[in-house]
Amino acid sequence: MSLIGPPRTKLRGVLLDHPQDGGQRCQECGGACCRSFTDVALTWEEFKRLEALGAARLQLSLHGPHRLLIDYNCEFLVAGRCSIYEARPDICRRFSCVSVT
Repeated sequence: MSLIGPPRTKLRGVLLDHPQDGGQRCQECGGACCRSFTDVALTWEEFKRLEALGAARLQLSLHGPHRLLIDYNCEFLVAGRCSIYEARPDICRRFSCVSVT
């Protein structure tokens, strides 16, 4: 019995200057970025939009950005896909993963 499995692809997160929608990696990653953080910063508009979508883990802040608490598994990640893809926060739109060689 071999303990060595197939090589795993290593990914590195990159925060882009501009939002990026779609892409092959987003369709195949299984939500790696949605499982990689404790929280994401939100604007007031994003906070209200996610609240209207039923977010249960929102953190309102009087000082600094509001937050969606992810705790390494976003509540909007369903079967490895973002269930609010069209309404996701800007920081999620700007995040991308690149392969590390």
